[in-house]
Amino acid sequence: MFKLRKVQVAWAAAVVVSLALVFTAGCSRDPNVRKQKYLESGKRYEAAGKYKEAALQFLNALKVDKNFGDAHYEMAKTYMKSNTPMLAYSELMKTVQVSPGNVQARIDLGNLLLDGRATDRAEAQANAVLALNPNDADAYALLAGVAQRRGDNSDALRQIQRALQLDPNRASFHTAAALLLTADPANEASAEEELGKAASLDSKDATPHLVMASLMEKKGDMQGAEQQYAAAVAIAPDNLRARAALAGLYFHEGNKDKAEQTLRQAVVNLPESEEASTLLRDYYARTQQLDRGEAAFAELTSKYPKSFAIKITYARVLFDRKNYAQASSVAAGLTKTYAGNPQVQTLNALLLVNTGKIDDAISLLKKAVKDNPNDVQIQLLLSQVAVRKGDYATAETSLREVAKLNPGNLDAASGLAQIAVQRNDVSMLSEVADKTIQEHPNYALAYLWRGTAEASRKEYDKAEADLQAVLKANPENAAAYLVLGQIRFAQGHVPEGEAMLQKALDKDPNSDRALGILASYDIKQKQPTKALARVEAQIAKEPGNGNFYSELAAVQLQTKDFKGALASSQKAMQLSPSSIAAVDIYTQAEVAMKDIDPAIATWQGWTGSHPNDAHAWQMVGSLQEAKGDVSTAMEAYKKALQIDPNNAIASNNLAYLMVENGGNVDVALTLAQATRRAMPDSPNTADTLAWVYYYKGNYRAARDLLEEALRSAPDNASMHFHLGMTYSKMNDKSDAVLHLKKAATLAPNSKTSRDANDELAKLG
Repeated sequence: MFKLRKVQVAWAAAVVVSLALVFTAGCSRDPNVRKQKYLESGKRYEAAGKYKEAALQFLNALKVDKNFGDAHYEMAKTYMKSNTPMLAYSELMKTVQVSPGNVQARIDLGNLLLDGRATDRAEAQANAVLALNPNDADAYALLAGVAQRRGDNSDALRQIQRALQLDPNRASFHTAAALLLTADPANEASAEEELGKAASLDSKDATPHLVMASLMEKKGDMQGAEQQYAAAVAIAPDNLRARAALAGLYFHEGNKDKAEQTLRQAVVNLPESEEASTLLRDYYARTQQLDRGEAAFAELTSKYPKSFAIKITYARVLFDRKNYAQASSVAAGLTKTYAGNPQVQTLNALLLVNTGKIDDAISLLKKAVKDNPNDVQIQLLLSQVAVRKGDYATAETSLREVAKLNPGNLDAASGLAQIAVQRNDVSMLSEVADKTIQEHPNYALAYLWRGTAEASRKEYDKAEADLQAVLKANPENAAAYLVLGQIRFAQGHVPEGEAMLQKALDKDPNSDRALGILASYDIKQKQPTKALARVEAQIAKEPGNGNFYSELAAVQLQTKDFKGALASSQKAMQLSPSSIAAVDIYTQAEVAMKDIDPAIATWQGWTGSHPNDAHAWQMVGSLQEAKGDVSTAMEAYKKALQIDPNNAIASNNLAYLMVENGGNVDVALTLAQATRRAMPDSPNTADTLAWVYYYKGNYRAARDLLEEALRSAPDNASMHFHLGMTYSKMNDKSDAVLHLKKAATLAPNSKTSRDANDELAKLG
């Protein structure tokens, strides 16, 4: 009996354990339990300031349930605390979609929209909250912010007073009311009363003291202002706004030593704060004491060797002073520990750019983008460096990614507009303009972009309206006058056009585009002296503008002043060593002087520092071809096409040289056909494709292309020779003789002339 009891007990225990395991396993498999555990874990990390870990836990919760509103909201709060507002915005939008009754999420979203100047959308969130709870004080405070942003101060004051009626013990509401009251000097006493209430309600809030200090500073009570700023610093030692304001007060009083000491003390007290170090760096830059700043940060780095914030700022100060060697040394040390840090990657990229290593900078920034796909600043920097290189495809990709991450980002819109202008892509420019106007209806530059697109489509009335709107918003906008001047020229109103372009130059003395159009018009009117005088006058105003020397060289080439053009183009390169346009005009000057070797050497030097610049290799090929070094030219063209398969000039010239020198005719045909598709209106691409067809035995196609090409270039000796040879193959002796004689006449003492005469001799 005893033994049986033992077995029964053991069995019962086993059953209990089994049931417990089943229950536990069931709980662990229950998605509601799992997501709640992830949520609570994330909240604990968030409370401890471990935002990355918190975000990971919230993400795990969302993997269990993508519509888990609480996880979306906590994720948004984490992003706001880690200063990534666009990611916070995305999560808040998801929160209100899946949990429309989350009032606090709507308030947070409304305030975020208000910060982004999206007043209508912020107002919509406030009204949605009031529909749920007509007595929500935060909603009225949000409406007060909306009214203030719109410039309606009286409505803003009415709304914040409504919020105070509902919640009279909210310190931030009293501070907001005080700020609105300060707009009218007559309300000064009331404003101070509100600030006093705010300070008494929340003794840990520095904002009332800051506002009070500002009021006292305006009245000239500097001692009182100093006391209030000092109180704000004492209340909130981490509040850098208070320290900056106190330093600003000392600076305006002329006490630079105390201003500097205040900001240095902020760095000493907060060595891990990048904002503190940045404030000190900005002070040295503003007061033009970067040398003193370098010494200060060298000392701080020595004192706090483990502070990332101080070290990265020290490197930036060195960069500002153009001390690239020392900055690179500091950056190398940072890279060892923080290789994937976006700020370190950005710093290294800027150092590469400023030492001429553009391609290496782009490679580094592409890696940085992979490491930090949501970092808007890295994407923007990559786009800027890519534009500098001429890699518009990479720039556009980065800018469109910024637009996804941060809808309405004006830097992205401006960059895309710049690319559209460079490409002469009217539809892209129009698209960017329309979208920007929709998101930022008061942004004047968007109307400039749209007006430029309309002018390109010859919609002159629409363009005029948009450009006048730009000038109404900013009468000093040189670009608007530039486009208006081009419109007037296109309409045949030359004097008005000239006046508009001159206005563009007056507003922006560095507008090389306006100067170039005016000088070209002078040349077209056979007034080279006027063109020279115009360009030289502008150089006298802006002697450091390398593009103006390029324009001067262009005019000198037109007037066959080749020595002058050479000197001017060399000056352009000296002033703008990174300008490929300056090297281009220098090349034209050297070729005009029949001295190709220096031009080749210059481009070879350029390829040394820009090995992935397809245009440079194409220029090396063109110059080597002109010199007669066919094999070297072909290798350079191939190199250009390896880098950029769409380089039409390299493709066209390589195809021609291949058939002329026994190369693979089928490969040449592929190249020539691709080039023709890319440049369908070019007589040169027609000539090359025709000559390939000639070698393929397709004489009819060759003839048709050459006849079309000669309509655009009737005096091209090479094309006449090719057409004569084609007619000869087609047994059309009379037309063959006609074009061969024309070729010999147009290019006397040339290879083309000799070859034409040889063929004429064969024809008898």
